[in-house]
Amino acid sequence: MKNILITGGHSGMGLELTKMLLAEGHHIGIVVRSEKRRKDAIELLGTQDRLEMFIADLSKRDQIERVTKEIIQQWDKIDGIFNNAGVLLDKLYFSDYGNELHLEINALSPYLMTQSLKSLLDKSDAPFVVNTATGGLETKKSIDIKALKRPTSFSKLTGSYMDSKLALALLMNHLGKEWGNVRMVHVNPGAIKTKMTKGSGMPGWLMPIRNLFFMSPQRGAQSLYNAAFSKKYKGSNIFINAGKVLSLKIELTDKEVAAFF
Repeated sequence: MKNILITGGHSGMGLELTKMLLAEGHHIGIVVRSEKRRKDAIELLGTQDRLEMFIADLSKRDQIERVTKEIIQQWDKIDGIFNNAGVLLDKLYFSDYGNELHLEINALSPYLMTQSLKSLLDKSDAPFVVNTATGGLETKKSIDIKALKRPTSFSKLTGSYMDSKLALALLMNHLGKEWGNVRMVHVNPGAIKTKMTKGSGMPGWLMPIRNLFFMSPQRGAQSLYNAAFSKKYKGSNIFINAGKVLSLKIELTDKEVAAFF
């Protein structure tokens, strides 16, 4: 039995992943944004001894600090983290810290949470962190951190959202190189039918394609699961896209990492 933490484990791919891991007998903690979402998750999953729920709005760093302290107090180790929670927004929004909101929630928050939980990851024999990414990250050759934090224009899906997923992978790769013992993996689960891809953050022209051809949340959950447990995927700081293991062209320096904060 492994201790596994999942952000966004109450809906979509995260919910299906939670179900899979509970069925295997693992001890699961899911991080949800509100008490309402906790109650919704209980309706879907029931109350189980091997399932714990933690509440934190991942756009608020004080809540990230609080919830990581709660986890450290209650758990003796973490074997794996699935950084799956994210947003796909319809226009420019900014966090309380002045950052574009995709960047804050999709990249900076999981980085800060993972960093804060290192003491528990270190107690596992083979700890892993799997990050939900998106396609095309391997094509990027540069990153403009200032523009990511305060963009002046907005494009649905291919703009700030994609940039935030690139930032997440690069920040986590930097942690992976620094730590050494924690396996970092980034996964493009493919085009999945979820509430997020049905929302206003999706370009209108994509909706008919989404409704006809996007895959089930179960397929996405399986991709995340395989990244953590399949012997097919070896190594750390890898990007799995359409089942293939790829490397990203960009590496952040210490100075660049600091520039995000």
